[in-house]
Amino acid sequence: MERRNVLTCVVIVLALTLVPFSAQAAWIKLCIDPGHGGSDPGAVGYGITEAATNLDISVRARNLFQQDGATVVMTRTSDTYVSLQGRCDIANNNGCNRFLCSHCNAFNGAAYGTETFSYPGSTTGADYRNKVNAEMVSHMGTYNRGNKTANFYVLVNTNMPAILCEVGFIDHSGDNAKLANANYRQEAARAYLHGTQSHYGIAPHDPVSDIIVDNTSASFSAGSSWAAGTASADKYGSNYRYRSTAAVSDPAKWAPTLTNRNYSVYAWWPQGTNRSASAPYIINHNGGSTTVKVNQQVNGGKWNLLGTWAFSPGKNVQLSCWTTTGYVVMGDAIKFVPN
Repeated sequence: MERRNVLTCVVIVLALTLVPFSAQAAWIKLCIDPGHGGSDPGAVGYGITEAATNLDISVRARNLFQQDGATVVMTRTSDTYVSLQGRCDIANNNGCNRFLCSHCNAFNGAAYGTETFSYPGSTTGADYRNKVNAEMVSHMGTYNRGNKTANFYVLVNTNMPAILCEVGFIDHSGDNAKLANANYRQEAARAYLHGTQSHYGIAPHDPVSDIIVDNTSASFSAGSSWAAGTASADKYGSNYRYRSTAAVSDPAKWAPTLTNRNYSVYAWWPQGTNRSASAPYIINHNGGSTTVKVNQQVNGGKWNLLGTWAFSPGKNVQLSCWTTTGYVVMGDAIKFVPN
């Protein structure tokens, strides 16, 4: 008991020292543990197993955490058996800051609701438990069975603040209907993310995804002189747009709905010997306009970084044709990656 408390304190101090309390890269190194698996299916109810349900929710949670800049370690990613000590070893050996174990409950078909456990005496674990449980009840619309403590093996033998959440009762018809529904399982994953964010002092939010604007998107526009092509194998999507270079102002434009934040801007083009070696991308950002000239004869078929700028609604990226004549400029796709 005393040894674990000392280890927990050490890990808490390290976490407070090394982990920034903001939604930036690696704001947490989290171990997600989908309970049961392989030869141990866990509880069964109405045709679904706890092991499969735990895994699905956990993988969805992993994806959300990774999109939000977290580092995630999984104890399993398929229907395999991992011992209780093996699960603890994975978390401990990878130096994780928090341990999140996902389970489903079962009793007699009459019990229902959500409850979350932490290790007795761990104040940090209790805060984590309380935040996750509140989000889970809110997202799942389940009965709140409360915040509890227990000496579960994975709570006792992990070196970091750890919680175990019983999302719902798999043998209860009402809870089972939600656990069997992919939309509700996604809500459970969101609850894990939002509860963890709240525990770290971050306002709960969903990850901001990359914004990709292909030339077929409603956020893309170009004049009639921009032709559509499909011949180049290294295009993004089904086609691309191209225009002969000339001393005229006739840009293609990528103008998605952007929020007030920094974005790294990437461009994709199909390469070729008749492409412009100085294709001028014009980035209209909060600080003005920046022109970045790229050689479209090379580096085709992949994302190429143009730079990082602060954007707000109404800002955009354009590709001008006003450059050395005798070539074509290729307007294919632009990606905005939030920072």
